[in-house]
Amino acid sequence: MEQTKNQNGQSTIEFILTFSLGLSLIFFVINSSINYATGYLVHYATFMASRVYLTDDSHTNSPFEDIDRVRKSFEKYNLGIFKIDPSKFVVNSVNDLGGDSKKNLTVGAYTTFELNMDLIGQIAGKKKMELVSESFLGKEPTRFECAKRVCNAIRGQDKCDEKDIDITLYDDGC
Repeated sequence: MEQTKNQNGQSTIEFILTFSLGLSLIFFVINSSINYATGYLVHYATFMASRVYLTDDSHTNSPFEDIDRVRKSFEKYNLGIFKIDPSKFVVNSVNDLGGDSKKNLTVGAYTTFELNMDLIGQIAGKKKMELVSESFLGKEPTRFECAKRVCNAIRGQDKCDEKDIDITLYDDGC
């Protein structure tokens, strides 16, 4: 019996196939890690900007309207490093809802952004994932409204003087 099959180079081909599979897996894990970290940072920036909108007020009975301050809070996190476009950040204002109290749960902020699905663009192509980060926390009462409620509970009056509101005890933030 004469052996006619030559197996020289078989280990090289196996190494190349295994190495490319392993390298692809490593790139996939790295890209997933970057996408998760970026997503968490965008969620945190959106949450913090939403909190600025929902908790700040001008000590009046009108909703907070300093949207530029909210936008600056979002942009403070410098998401441009991750190619996140800050112009897609949107605030759902109380005034935009037409005063409908049932829609107050959609008051807050959201942003849309895109991330690469594939780090090197060879496995999934140049496709991008379209993601949304939302922070709809519901509109809290203004401090003025809260102070009036607590003052009413303490004094039993519907109307409190401004000097009373300045010294009113806040029990649980209304």
